Amino acid sequence: MASFRKEILGQIERIDVGRIFTFRDLSFDTEKTANVAVLLSEQSRKGVLVRIEKGAYYRPKKSVLGLGKLPVYQDEQFRYLTEKLDGYITGAYVYNKMGLTEQVATTITIATPYPVRRFRFKNLDVECVKAYYTNYSDESLIPYLRLLDAIKDMKRIPGTTGQDIYNRVKSQYFSGYSLPELEKIVSLAKSYPPRVRKTVADILGDIRQTVLQTEMAKTILPTTRFNLDYKTA
Repeated sequence: MASFRKEILGQIERIDVGRIFTFRDLSFDTEKTANVAVLLSEQSRKGVLVRIEKGAYYRPKKSVLGLGKLPVYQDEQFRYLTEKLDGYITGAYVYNKMGLTEQVATTITIATPYPVRRFRFKNLDVECVKAYYTNYSDESLIPYLRLLDAIKDMKRIPGTTGQDIYNRVKSQYFSGYSLPELEKIVSLAKSYPPRVRKTVADILGDIRQTVLQTEMAKTILPTTRFNLDYKTA
């Protein structure tokens, strides 16, 4: 038992300070799960670990100023939540980082195939929305998905109008994309609602990408009518 304890503690020591981990990050036989749970609980009581929620812990960083334990870093909280919910960060928090709104969000939004009710995690208010494209294991796709999310949410982004978002998305993003990037946007947009596809088609028309505009427009029923909050160029 002593050697098993030493092995688990050694694995924990090799996990980066501040990184949230769960049972899945430790290597042990399944029948030892209860023993590991007891060990983690013991280390939490001693202050060696900090318990985030059931089965989730991190090794706290000590302050060089003698202030004791520091909180989990925000990016580490985001990493843990997105992995747990099988999603990615989107919404107003990201739109502010993208330069689409000056307002700072108080809620973190996660797009996931399996949305759950709004909840609080440590110091974060978290809400979930539906992810329209779910094969985002390739992280290089996430910036494009966030852009399409912004188009989807253009009526609801705080401190802006639909015309603001249309103009900013077009000038700050679409106008600077290469043809392969625009083709990728069109491919991803096909998973989104008709209104998003319509807006993408309009932007492509404005930047004179008529071939891609036509490809996007073909995904929309000719009889579909939209109440748009913007005007094209």
